[in-house]
Amino acid sequence: MTEPVLPTALAFARHGHAVFPVNWPVEHKGRLICSCGSELRGRPCSKNAAKHPYGKLAPHGLRSATTEAGIIKHWFGYQAPQANLGVVTDRLVVVDVDPRHGGDESFAAIEREHGELPPTWRVLTGGGGEHILFGCPDDIEVTSFAAEQMEKAPLGPGIDIRARDGYIVAPPSRHISGRPYAWSVDHHPKDVDLAPAPDWLIARLQARISSSAGDIAPNKEPLPSDFWERLTRQPITEYRDMAAARIAGHLFRHHCDYMLALGLLHAWNSAWCKPPLGYYELARIVDRIAGREAERIERQLGLADEERATDGATTLRRGPRATA
Repeated sequence: MTEPVLPTALAFARHGHAVFPVNWPVEHKGRLICSCGSELRGRPCSKNAAKHPYGKLAPHGLRSATTEAGIIKHWFGYQAPQANLGVVTDRLVVVDVDPRHGGDESFAAIEREHGELPPTWRVLTGGGGEHILFGCPDDIEVTSFAAEQMEKAPLGPGIDIRARDGYIVAPPSRHISGRPYAWSVDHHPKDVDLAPAPDWLIARLQARISSSAGDIAPNKEPLPSDFWERLTRQPITEYRDMAAARIAGHLFRHHCDYMLALGLLHAWNSAWCKPPLGYYELARIVDRIAGREAERIERQLGLADEERATDGATTLRRGPRATA
């Protein structure tokens, strides 16, 4: 018998982490498929199977998430008790280790450099990886990213970060393989507290925030064409929000009009995201990146004004140059 999701959903909500229903594996002709039914319509979910928001109850994806106990009980206790559990990571920093892409080797290198990570909540994922959960300081912003969508991932190949504008699938959800997501025996929330993210981890991630969102410095070499081809000319099934942020950042850095960028992102989303991001979710991503770009320009203008003022003051102190 499958362990109910409701108690864990309520526990996350009590800690201030919003939750929402995620699709789950169902049996069809002797094998497991995603409950969304895409495969029955000839469009398999691929890597995103049993991981994407359950549209009937979470039509806006993670923007439909809540900490309201009454809604959570209605969702997981009555309307969809079989659903997987999505947890919004806006107040978390989750180190997502994927051994299939070299995550184990990257994680071992991290621990050799910084020592063993402090005790905190850990989840063994149904796909054979691990989620290591940390609390994110209130005054710090860390953005989610996918290592495979970056030229040089901050923590190495196979290690993604789920934080702001992201979510994870939490225990006791079921993977499309049939295996459950489970708390690590020595890192269960009943036995250890949620530790704050180590200072070195925050510093390392913040040092790469701008590049992970597509903010390319003027003196930096442009990303190769095959990188953009991977983002814009083939299906994106995981970390679609991060891909959208990078494309939006690239467009705004190249002075693309807001409405044109928004339209291009919606067209890309419809054609290549499997399944597509929700309309409002994508608009919020574009708004966030546009706001960040505006702040960057304002900072540059402010620095330019300061430099001009400094140069003017220096000229006044020196007085007019003597002429021969």
